[in-house]
Amino acid sequence: MAHGSRNPEALRTVTALLDRVRALRPGLPVRLGHIELNRPLLTDTLAALRGEAVLVPLLLGRGYHVKQDIPDVAAAAPHLRVLIAAPLGPDPLLAEALHTRLTEAGWSADTGRTAETGRLADIGRIAETGRLADVSRLPEVGRAPETCRLPEAGRLAGIGQTAETGRAPEAGRLAGIGRIAETGRLADVSQLPEAGRTPETGRAPETGRPTTAGRAIQTGLRAETGPPAQPQPRPRPPAPAPHTAGVVLAAAGSRDPDAALGTARAAALLGARLGGVPVLPGYASGSGPTVSEAVRTLTALGHDRIAVASYFTAPGRFATECAEAAPGVVAAPLGAHPAVARLVLHRYEQALASAPLSHPAATVGV
Repeated sequence: MAHGSRNPEALRTVTALLDRVRALRPGLPVRLGHIELNRPLLTDTLAALRGEAVLVPLLLGRGYHVKQDIPDVAAAAPHLRVLIAAPLGPDPLLAEALHTRLTEAGWSADTGRTAETGRLADIGRIAETGRLADVSRLPEVGRAPETCRLPEAGRLAGIGQTAETGRAPEAGRLAGIGRIAETGRLADVSQLPEAGRTPETGRAPETGRPTTAGRAIQTGLRAETGPPAQPQPRPRPPAPAPHTAGVVLAAAGSRDPDAALGTARAAALLGARLGGVPVLPGYASGSGPTVSEAVRTLTALGHDRIAVASYFTAPGRFATECAEAAPGVVAAPLGAHPAVARLVLHRYEQALASAPLSHPAATVGV
């Protein structure tokens, strides 16, 4: 069952949706009926049927049409055994379709992260491969102290060991190793003597054995006469910027509280689908808030890239009015999205599970 609209695109859109339903279930008779404004009317469709039928409302909430109009029409067809399915919304499949329509309209959520891959920038100057620039090859240079570990996105290959367990290369023991400059290079180890061990390098010239001070440097322990080593603070990644994007879920609206609760639930499902982007309902009728009011609320909260998602099955007057209130990107109605077609059949199956019929019944899209 479809509501009906004077917009000629509405009938074409609903017809395309039912064609997709038929393609998913070729053996199932599918008929169309409208509450008003378009033909065939639901009363005429039911009058032409015999036996059993399942009415699947192509409506998105439990408002007056679902609670009153559709049961009245079903009761006026006593020659049929009629089951009435639940309305389409809210449902995760609708969130999937809404997400697709937003993307088609050119919208994308920007979480404020510094790189497309989610890596953190400005920490050790991370190159595209995640390694530190100019320090990707440092073989046999001793091991950096534990206080100089880098984030996982930019660890140095082979430089993750502590001074207590790391060995210095044969060219000389490293004194004061582990201080990493802002460019990512190791400081104070560019020039190491190749011959003749001095007391500073940790070798006695007569015997070549390490002195007490040398052993302290080699093992990372503090020499008796030297100052204590100062621990280096770990670099902290910057906190990700908050979402600047926001979405208004534009719906028809109703004074029925159940309808408002359903739309709020649909907004929450869409927000989760979009990765946490705030989604507020806005209504074309009923008690509000309107789409414009929802846009102003998001703006006051600091969201400056606001799109409007059309929570309508097909184009119509309400969908057009809501689109005109959009400050930027506005998505098309749900239409014949594959997820919506799957949801129609899911509601049909749910209705049959609650009260099985004697044979596969005709499903009437309202």
